[in-house]
Amino acid sequence: MVLIAFFFSWRLMKNNHSAISPEPAIDARLRDQFSIRAQSFNHSANWMLDESLLAAHRRQLGQPKPGAAQLLDLCCGTGIVGEGMAKAGWQCMGVDITPEMVSVAARKMKAVVGKVEALPFPDASFDACVLRQSFMLVDGEKSLREIHRVLKPGGRFVLSQSVAFSASADEPHYRKVQEMRHINMLQYYTSDSLVQLLRSFDFREAGREELRVRENSTQWMERAPELSAELRAKILKLIADAPQTYREIRNVDVVNGEVFEDWNWLVLCLEKA
Repeated sequence: MVLIAFFFSWRLMKNNHSAISPEPAIDARLRDQFSIRAQSFNHSANWMLDESLLAAHRRQLGQPKPGAAQLLDLCCGTGIVGEGMAKAGWQCMGVDITPEMVSVAARKMKAVVGKVEALPFPDASFDACVLRQSFMLVDGEKSLREIHRVLKPGGRFVLSQSVAFSASADEPHYRKVQEMRHINMLQYYTSDSLVQLLRSFDFREAGREELRVRENSTQWMERAPELSAELRAKILKLIADAPQTYREIRNVDVVNGEVFEDWNWLVLCLEKA
């Protein structure tokens, strides 16, 4: 009888997708990864506070219009992007899956704990949304549906992501680095695959920029406590000993034992129809 009961319980779980959904485990891993980084997050990489990159987000979004200044900072982290947008006149709300990140962001703007795939806001709540360097950590299609839902008609969505410079020169090796570095990445994107996904939703491309930002990869690894020392060393070696085409297009250099390279940032502005 016990075996029969176990068999039917197993069949029920197998047929009930919600009962075996991997999402809670993924959420827990993301919280574990970023909870230990909340206090030092702002200085974990050069791009975090790079003014040229932050200015590109403000430039793509534009100035808020009277009565249309509600902005949602998605995967807000410590609120770096939202803080800059607030200074530009936007009324910002942050949302992040990690409570420790939200606690820091809440010192700069209103912020709540939540998932991009299930935003805790009514339809057409915001005039703009922004999401920087986190799209690979969320379910892309579910997130875009939610972003589209909470945006008002004509609202703007600014999305930025580091991508390869060239499909032939650095993309294959860059993918290896990213897949090794981002232990909780759900989807790797090229600039083309990212744009293709965005076009499948009801968004119109309203602007685009690409920026080259210098990164200290050694510092990037030293400030990633979720990775083992062995894995951090392996990633740095992967960059330093990369194929010549990768090293040339990304200006890889080793100075006093530290590895440096250029990152290519794609900043897109989408408009809800």
